Amino acid sequence: MKKPVILRTKRILLRPFTLDDADDVLEYANDPEWVRYLVNISHPFTAKDAEAFVERFSNLTTWETLPMFAIVLEGKVIGEIYLNQPDLQNERAELGYSLSRQQWGKGLMTEAAQAVIDWAFQTYSFNRIFSTTDPRNVGSCRVLEKLGMKREGQLRSHLKWNGEFRDQLYYGLLRAEWKKN
Repeated sequence: MKKPVILRTKRILLRPFTLDDADDVLEYANDPEWVRYLVNISHPFTAKDAEAFVERFSNLTTWETLPMFAIVLEGKVIGEIYLNQPDLQNERAELGYSLSRQQWGKGLMTEAAQAVIDWAFQTYSFNRIFSTTDPRNVGSCRVLEKLGMKREGQLRSHLKWNGEFRDQLYYGLLRAEWKKN
C-alpha cells in the first residue's frame, strides 16, 4: 500500500486532508461559482457535507485508490487535487482538481498540478495521465494546456447533472511528453 505523501512547491503545500480542514473546505465549496462546472457536488454545500468530505479523504485506506491532496496556502486549505482510481494495469490515472474562487487566476492550480503530475510519473509506472473538464470552464482548459496536456477530444452530452446534459473535453499527457518538458 502506498503511504500518503506531502509535496511542497514554491508557494503551496500539498498534504493529506485532516478532520480539522472542514471549515476551510466549507468556505470555498459553498460558493455557487466554484461548483458551476463540477458534477456530483451538492449545492448548497453544508457543514455536514464538508465534515463528510474531510472524513472520507483523511482516511488513509482511501489513499490507495484515490490519492487526494489538500492544497494549502499560508496555512489554509484552498482546494484539492487528486488522482482518481489509478489504473496500474493500463498504466494511467485521471487528474482531478478544484480551487477556491478567490485563488483563481494566480497560477496556483498549475503549480499544484505540476507537482502532482511529477510525483505520479516518478512514483508509478504510468504511461498516461488524463483529465476532463467542461468546455465552458476556460480556466481549467488553460491549466491543462499549461501542463502540456493535449486536447484529445470532446464527448458531447456525456454527463447528465441536475437535469442538464454536459459536454466533456478530454486532455492527456504521455510519459514521453512529460519527460521532454
